[in-house]
Amino acid sequence: MNAEQKRAWLMLISFVVCGVLFAVLAPFVGAQAAIVAFAPVGLNAFGVLIGRGEKVDERDKSILRRAALAGFAASYLIFVLALMGMWTTTFMFHGSSQVSVHVLPDVVTLGFFTALIVRAVAVLVGYRRHVEADDV
Repeated sequence: MNAEQKRAWLMLISFVVCGVLFAVLAPFVGAQAAIVAFAPVGLNAFGVLIGRGEKVDERDKSILRRAALAGFAASYLIFVLALMGMWTTTFMFHGSSQVSVHVLPDVVTLGFFTALIVRAVAVLVGYRRHVEADDV
């Protein structure tokens, strides 16, 4: 397992742990206060220390490029769907012409987290596909 795979696993495990923490805290302190459960995601910044001296070849660059493209394409999709969901909920169901400004940072954060998670999954899938192709 190379450094990028280890970083991807670190990312996925940290998001699962944070999701479980959020689910446990939300009934007790409310969703607004339980959002602090996602603070440990910041520990992924130390992921750059994993495999610092490892060489990156063209196959790795190709996998990472495709993973980044998939992550940010999914992020854009989630961002647009969330904004359209806000529009649908606000205008069609509630008859209001205003959207709370406090919702917009949540939409941006959701898009960013989506990019990170999809990129991590795409890295793991990309390396698995290349390993299976090499074994043939």
